[in-house]
Amino acid sequence: MNKTKLLLITFIIVLTSLFSTPIINGDSRQAVYFTEGGCLVCAELGGYLNGPGGDYTEDEDYIKKMVDQGITVVVYDLESHDYIPEYSYEDDDGSTVNVTALDVYDAFNKSYDRGLKGAPVVFVGNTYFEGLEEIQNAVNQNTVFDLSDDPLLDVSVQEGQAFQNLEGIAGFFIVVGAGLLDGVNPCAIALLLLFVSLLGFSEKKRVLILVSIVYIFALFISYFLIGTLFLSVLEKYAGTLASILVGINWFIALLCLFLFVLNIYDFFQVRKEKYGKIKSQLPKFVQRFNKKIVKTFTNSINSEENNRGLISILLLTFILGILLSVTELLCTGGIYLPILYGIHTMQSTYAYLLLLMYNIMFVVPLIIIAVVSVRLKSVMSVSNYIREHMSLIKFLNSMLFLGIAVYFFTKIF
Repeated sequence: MNKTKLLLITFIIVLTSLFSTPIINGDSRQAVYFTEGGCLVCAELGGYLNGPGGDYTEDEDYIKKMVDQGITVVVYDLESHDYIPEYSYEDDDGSTVNVTALDVYDAFNKSYDRGLKGAPVVFVGNTYFEGLEEIQNAVNQNTVFDLSDDPLLDVSVQEGQAFQNLEGIAGFFIVVGAGLLDGVNPCAIALLLLFVSLLGFSEKKRVLILVSIVYIFALFISYFLIGTLFLSVLEKYAGTLASILVGINWFIALLCLFLFVLNIYDFFQVRKEKYGKIKSQLPKFVQRFNKKIVKTFTNSINSEENNRGLISILLLTFILGILLSVTELLCTGGIYLPILYGIHTMQSTYAYLLLLMYNIMFVVPLIIIAVVSVRLKSVMSVSNYIREHMSLIKFLNSMLFLGIAVYFFTKIF
């Protein structure tokens, strides 16, 4: 009797399984969803119809709908900088290499031949669905459910692959060389020489060198802080940048190509000694402003010396350096900003090391020029030397801008 009951129950279970909806094992069906914290469409897909801070509506939560269908939905937030352990790997030295959501996102885009588009997107089986309506329709029509039983395409994830960057020893020397070349920028040198020439308060070379170095140190601090701020902004909005990466690359490439043309033009004008036709320089009104502010501060510094206030002199000099660094950025930023953009996706400690090295190399030529000017007591001789080598400076600048432009064009194509 017991055997008869057992066989009957087994028969009923088998028969029922043939004609009823199967119980879905969450591990057998899978989809990968990429979202972004500040994305309004992503928030709406998650049930927040009025944005991330709005009220939650469970019936409009399409991520939950997929989960309720028995699909394991792996969610990656592009604004998160947490490591993704399931995609970690070992390098040739056996060290563990960690990757972020941006790296995984880039790998999926490449495997699915999606190109550089933004979130939201759902990868399932051998295809993907993107945008609000397309994802909603795919979930409502059970398309995602039907495809979720198929395996995802293989993806190859590498650290930092979301952006091409300046890694390795070659990248290190490129950054250092760019900082050194930016340091011999005629804009920065001209202001330094003007400042030194107006320091008539002391015959003591040691004091004059100290004041000059404080001025240069202020430039260094200011540029380093500007770079730190720029890197922080790039890190914060990394997800947004990933979705408009091609546009950013086009902008930087075309900007550097334009600066290349300007510097090549200046190179030929300098060779002809037509210095008045140089194009790559600060606007005239900025030059007038800089000269005025330098004269104002040096007059104050000279008057302070009469009162024997060295601390006040150094403080005024430091403030002057901070103020002028902002206007100088219009001239020196052509090299600085593309380099910052190139290093911003590196491991944080190394990125800031490169930033530090760039700025150290930027001020090295200025320190040398200041010391030589004070020791020789002749700003004019240094100025003439710079003018004699202006064509070389312009040529090297043009080659650097061309190299940066080519670098970003290779990222596009």
